[in-house]
Amino acid sequence: MTNAKDRSNRMKNLFGNVDRAELEKHIPSPVADKSRTHAPGTSGAVKSMQQTFSAVEAENERLRAQLQSAEIAVELDPANVDPAFVRDRMDFEDDPEFLNFVEGIRREGQKLPILVRPLPDRPGHYQVAYGHRRHRACQILGIPVRAVVAPLTDEELVVAQGIENAERENPSFIEQALYANDLKKRGFSREVIARALGRNEEKALPYISILTATASAVPEALVRKIGPAKSTGRPKWEKLGSFFKDQKLPPDLNSAINGLVGSEQWQALGSDDRLAAVLRTLDRPTPAKERAIQEVDLGDGLIVTTKKTPKSTQFSIPNAAAPGLSAWLLGRLPELVDEFKRSEQGAKS
Repeated sequence: MTNAKDRSNRMKNLFGNVDRAELEKHIPSPVADKSRTHAPGTSGAVKSMQQTFSAVEAENERLRAQLQSAEIAVELDPANVDPAFVRDRMDFEDDPEFLNFVEGIRREGQKLPILVRPLPDRPGHYQVAYGHRRHRACQILGIPVRAVVAPLTDEELVVAQGIENAERENPSFIEQALYANDLKKRGFSREVIARALGRNEEKALPYISILTATASAVPEALVRKIGPAKSTGRPKWEKLGSFFKDQKLPPDLNSAINGLVGSEQWQALGSDDRLAAVLRTLDRPTPAKERAIQEVDLGDGLIVTTKKTPKSTQFSIPNAAAPGLSAWLLGRLPELVDEFKRSEQGAKS
């Protein structure tokens, strides 16, 4: 977590190159107050013109001051605001906490503005950088959404998401994995992805590789059915990925998972419990798994067990029945591998 001063400084750095004139084009003009009456002895037209110039100058001064502090907040029609082109969070509307969030804004109003950028090809329309929950809550309530407007590039938009995440609960491991993988597919560098995750660029690079590898191992459709699993970290998601080959399961396991996801039990489970249920289902013995485990009797009480998976074959040799055999085989492995390669080449010729 960072304090409010740090966040403010980082936001100022982010918007430090914003062109004020360009930004003012996207700020809605103030509406003239029609309720004022003209003072006696002054022409109505002249008085109106004086008031107009005064209001414009006052508004310009206000905008200049707000631009200096990068805290411009305007009210926008939420129907004119689109979601970001990439999301750092999973869908939240099914989360019971979101209903409480909406009710909080109904009672107390929107305390913090969202960040949006104008859409150049759609005048009067904007795209969210961060604040999707606040934006959606205002849509549901039918009220204007308070927003900071800045002409951000794609890179600035995703980095702003990272800055905002440093101020609140970080996305879960799998949300970060999906987000990092999406950014990678869109051509963002690992350095930008690190900043978008709100992490130190140099130290985060190995972690980004872990995130993208995990997200690539499991079908995204299944991940989104499971949900963010906020209390579940990397090991269980990596374990889930180990059951897949090219994002596919063997037919019997795939059928078992489809049955689980379509069950009434699934609907009643929270996100973390859904992931646990999927792992239990995949770990459960099945006919295919039983066929994958075989025992080979080599005589004299020596029984070698083999276990085959889509990714590897494991051999288990009991030390008591053949002391030293395991070490002997390990020493012979390079020679055996060469022999295998020669036999493969001979079969192809």
